[in-house]
Amino acid sequence: MSTFPNPQAHPLTAQAPGEWEETLARLSRMEGTAWLTAVRSEGAPHTRPVLAVWVDGQPFFASGAGTAKSRLLEGASQVSLAFSTAGMDAVVEGAVERVVDRDRLAWVAAAYAERYGWAPTAGEGALTGEDGAPTAGPPPYLVYTVVPSTVYAFPTDDEGPAPTRWRFDVWP
Repeated sequence: MSTFPNPQAHPLTAQAPGEWEETLARLSRMEGTAWLTAVRSEGAPHTRPVLAVWVDGQPFFASGAGTAKSRLLEGASQVSLAFSTAGMDAVVEGAVERVVDRDRLAWVAAAYAERYGWAPTAGEGALTGEDGAPTAGPPPYLVYTVVPSTVYAFPTDDEGPAPTRWRFDVWP
């Protein structure tokens, strides 16, 4: 399910830590709004809603090319992405990277179509399409991923994972 090695789990309570593969399966079913936080040059946080999708074990999101969010992300190195899904609240912290590879853009476009019914198409270095993205402004849409360094999960029901922090120390 993921191209990344299993991270090291650290329990946040006296309970045994959650299982990464189970948590990743929940993350992959994420629907609805995620909240992206980046830091402005003067140190103030910039938090905005995004529609995120999980593809191959990583979260991706789109942003209109002319938006303040995209301008800020071009200079950002670390972000956090927070959301609720499938019995848990989660926060992904890590390095933000712009996605320009056409194959990866096509995978992200397909995930958006499946998850949200929004069907963008992969273009040259961005997503395009006639229908506007619900939270990204007009096309073209720059696509970003967060390469996780740390993921936190907190249960919201009896089925969710135990409160856990996963650390990703080594990437292929």
